[in-house]
Amino acid sequence: MSGPARISPGDNRRFQLKPGHLAQSRMKIAARFPRPVEAIASDQPDEISHLLELVQETRTTAETINLAKHLPARAIQLIFPALALPAAAELPAKTIDRLLIILRERACPSLYPKAWVLWQQHFPHPLLSKALTVLCGILQIKQASSKPPVHAHLPLITSFVEIHGPSTSWRLIANLAQKQSSLLEVMASCAIDPAWPFGRSVLSEAFLTGTAPLFGEAIDHLESIFQTASAENRARIMHHFLELESLPDTVLQRAHVVFYRTCGEPGSAAPVWQILGTRERKAFASWIIRAKIGSHCLAQPEKAHFYLRYASRIRRVEAWDEQTLLIYFDAFVIADDNRYPDQALLYFGSEPNPHPGGLANPDHSLSPASPAIAHRRMESAIQQGDLTGIIQLLFDPEAMKQAGVLLDYALQSKMGRRPFFGK
Repeated sequence: MSGPARISPGDNRRFQLKPGHLAQSRMKIAARFPRPVEAIASDQPDEISHLLELVQETRTTAETINLAKHLPARAIQLIFPALALPAAAELPAKTIDRLLIILRERACPSLYPKAWVLWQQHFPHPLLSKALTVLCGILQIKQASSKPPVHAHLPLITSFVEIHGPSTSWRLIANLAQKQSSLLEVMASCAIDPAWPFGRSVLSEAFLTGTAPLFGEAIDHLESIFQTASAENRARIMHHFLELESLPDTVLQRAHVVFYRTCGEPGSAAPVWQILGTRERKAFASWIIRAKIGSHCLAQPEKAHFYLRYASRIRRVEAWDEQTLLIYFDAFVIADDNRYPDQALLYFGSEPNPHPGGLANPDHSLSPASPAIAHRRMESAIQQGDLTGIIQLLFDPEAMKQAGVLLDYALQSKMGRRPFFGK
């Protein structure tokens, strides 16, 4: 019995493709088995014109049916490209009706992939919608009556939603929400392309009206959809986002980042902030505060947690420089510098003054959180009940408790209450 065949190094060279051979092979395969997009690109205008001439020459329904029986398969494949032409809207109603008669007579599963691509690319398109509805209706009847069943290459869109103009995408999202179906699974199984008008419309509706699971599924596409949306739709997406419950933290974070990068902070020039109400603006301002503090205290989560205990009382935060963050409350400001991680300085008053650098026209020669600035110890401020001047906050585990007492005292003093501190 002979051993296994072996290929010598010299034999390997016979199987190596020369430059350009792979591209040529791909072109040959595409020419013989074109994808729907490739088939559409290869359609010749003169072939479409010839089909329309033949259709317009028929005078009765019987003649149209007879033409349908004798047209080659290639001509039948041109029905949807003919309807997609810009000039199709100017075709006589009789010509459209006769094309649909031919479609009814010759409807078959192989027509669907090409029709489905054209419909997605030209959505919303009344003529293509009418023709696709006809095709899907006949294919569904054939599938139900055929043994074994006749299947299209793809699941029919009418299995998920009826086609009725621009509202199709809204109704698809509503149906998926009702059935608790996966948006991404349906888009994949139906070959809904997110780059084409119908796919973008579906994703937009997921962000405008979808449930929390649907919004979360589509999050990878939020930036693309949001950046091209009108100011009104941006406001609608942001409002709907705030109404959703049980969104995962990762989705919440990613959505907020997209909104912030595109629209900036509440109060900026972006038109969306003029459309949204006070509640929405406050909600986004609160996230921005939390995000800035979280980013600043990334290496010190305990300190971030300490500051965020008071998030509802923080008016705004702003960067002094790359290392220093100013945290504004109603009655005081905290200056926190990552170069001095174990301490911060509290300036009681609306602005951190006096400060050697001068915050009105800062020269950044000295950080407002620098321990070189003359300050008072927080133990002394607590014992004396005196919040004047600049007070140092410390953040070792024991001192952090005292820092919390000091902030509570400062916030309550602003409200007219002076708690008693025992010695």
